[in-house]
Amino acid sequence: MMRRKSLWFALSGLGVVVFVACSADPPVVGVGDAYTPYWAGSRTPYGGIQDRGGDRRAKEWKEQYGHLNAEAGPATASAGGNPMIRVGASSPSYSLSPSSLLREVNVKKDYLSYNARGRTRRSMKPRYITIHSTQNWSQGADALRHSLALKNGALGSLSWHYTVDENRAVQHLPTTERGNHADYDGPGNRYSIGIEMCEHPGNSRSRTLERTAKLAAWLCVKYDLPASRVVPHYNWPRRGKNPPNKNCPHFLLSNGRPGSKWQGFVKAVDVYRRRMLGR
Repeated sequence: MMRRKSLWFALSGLGVVVFVACSADPPVVGVGDAYTPYWAGSRTPYGGIQDRGGDRRAKEWKEQYGHLNAEAGPATASAGGNPMIRVGASSPSYSLSPSSLLREVNVKKDYLSYNARGRTRRSMKPRYITIHSTQNWSQGADALRHSLALKNGALGSLSWHYTVDENRAVQHLPTTERGNHADYDGPGNRYSIGIEMCEHPGNSRSRTLERTAKLAAWLCVKYDLPASRVVPHYNWPRRGKNPPNKNCPHFLLSNGRPGSKWQGFVKAVDVYRRRMLGR
């Protein structure tokens, strides 16, 4: 009888350990995670930073967050509708200092260590700002979780400079250091600052877009760049990929190409940029 009780307590203790380990908050992605959008199934080429899930995850998304966009994943992680931002008239109504705008962006620095796989440690003079979307619709896949995944090496040698969600922008690399986010050893990596926008359930796409536009505008002023130097990932062809130009950020492109939605985003960036310049 005593042996049975001892065994029961031992197993109970093991159960507590397993529960604590499994209920801990894991990185949003792991080394073995698949790199395909869960809504598209396993046969679709690389589309973003994903975890596994397949059709079941797509069904869950549709039930909880609305319709699916057949070629671009979920339309929005908040209330649906057009994910554009609106910043008012084309002429700025008031000036805005760069420091005050940066406070609105709410940047949190969380640099990768020098030994991290994503650190190139190659200097860069930024000429462009490249906008991405994570295509990661895992629950809780916010900017902080992506920062953790980068630091843990879960994304291999991938790296970018900022991840933006509805609440903050987390900076992973100095803006004078190259990342690995666009086109291997092409000009997108060599000369551009990479910004990823989060898409997880419950995250407001409109707030994320607004925060991203403000961050891009601040970087334009910092490096004396026109708003036309803010480009989508689509802008940088990827050697050996078919198609070479990625549909990214998918919710700002029209049929996989820059169109009116992208131009609206760049216009928003330019409004904030000119407000800081007092124009």
